[in-house]
Amino acid sequence: MDERTTGIYIHIPFCVKKCNYCAFLSAPGDEETREKYVQALIREIGRCKVNFTSCEPISTVYFGGGTPSVLSPEQIGRIMDALRANFTIADDAEITLEANPGTLGAAEEDVKFTLHQYRAVGINRLSMGVQSLNDDVLKFIGRIHTAEDVRRDFKAARASGYDNINLDLILSLPFGNKEGAQGAPLNSISSQEQSLEDLREILAMHPEHISCYSLQIEEGTTFGKLYDQGLLDEITDEEDRDTYHKVCKALRDAGYEHYEISNWAYAGASGSAGLSRSKAGLSRSPYRSRHNSSYWNMSDYIGLGLGASGFVGGVRYQNTSDLQKYIECLNDPGVGITPADIHADVHINTEHDNISEAVFTGLRRREGIRYADAVRYLANRDEADASQDFDATDTSAEARFWHFYADAREEAESFVRSGHLIIDDEGLRLTELGIDISNSIMALFV
Repeated sequence: MDERTTGIYIHIPFCVKKCNYCAFLSAPGDEETREKYVQALIREIGRCKVNFTSCEPISTVYFGGGTPSVLSPEQIGRIMDALRANFTIADDAEITLEANPGTLGAAEEDVKFTLHQYRAVGINRLSMGVQSLNDDVLKFIGRIHTAEDVRRDFKAARASGYDNINLDLILSLPFGNKEGAQGAPLNSISSQEQSLEDLREILAMHPEHISCYSLQIEEGTTFGKLYDQGLLDEITDEEDRDTYHKVCKALRDAGYEHYEISNWAYAGASGSAGLSRSKAGLSRSPYRSRHNSSYWNMSDYIGLGLGASGFVGGVRYQNTSDLQKYIECLNDPGVGITPADIHADVHINTEHDNISEAVFTGLRRREGIRYADAVRYLANRDEADASQDFDATDTSAEARFWHFYADAREEAESFVRSGHLIIDDEGLRLTELGIDISNSIMALFV
């Protein structure tokens, strides 16, 4: 069985400047607003504790955004103090801060000092939004940093003692079209060539973890408006998929384990000492994101902050996205404030919700989903099925899974014949080719 843990996600909705592609819940906020938000967040931590007494110890904490590094180390430290006062944080907890280049300081010594302070309050993993290492591209997509900022901040992070760093890269970035989107880079190379050049530079830095995402033009973003005006073209699916597979090969050749559709963790040479191997023949890297892995194996996670989502005890919820409401509600000196006062949505999962979500998220991982991990959510199980020690190769788990998904079996097997899916006596998993049509395959089990 997958190890299930409990994590905490904390949303920091502020950024220096909204990027042209960004559809996340984020916006610039002045110093006063940021401080009021931190105070509200600390109160949410304290007032929500009673609802999560079964969720200890906490094995991961993730500060996401937005750009969490627009908060000072002192503010992050106060949030961490509140977490420690209200939850039991495991001694070996993975505590991640998204820290964008350009927000940590103007000079290398400033960056070192800031990162040292973050480390002193408990941050032990950084996730840095690089996106590209071409200054013209960075300017076009609305980033505030330069390629040199990335190199400087990464070097400073190493000097500050960080030995678990993720770098984000966006693939298939558009360069505008013949109509001329204002500010489009005048590159002499293709989008694919730029993505591969960016990856080569990132690999030269030797981060422990790399995340690569294909750009999606989202409605309501600056890029979305340019697209609607006919000034921006999306990269074709064919080019995007070809870029993705070239990226997969480059990362594999560099010793990175492709453990989830968009995520790679350094595992070293094949067969390296100390690395376990899965049935799929992959070395299991110690640098996998433990927090994100908890999402993909249906572990509980507590969502705190504006718009944050959580999943606890089979209940999914999402906080309000109204910043004023969030701050005013939680900073009200009155008593009796409960999570329900700031929740925008609450959904109690059904049996079907749980098993379909387990399969959907499980198929994102290269190991795929095991029958035993899926059927644990089915009602009327006997004690053997319910046990965490239940053998994943037990044919009763396989039989129950395919009984539940009887209508999907024939089409699933057609994907096996086409080389997109592997089905064996333990479960099912996508091939690298299958990732290209993952949504179609996952839809069979929703």
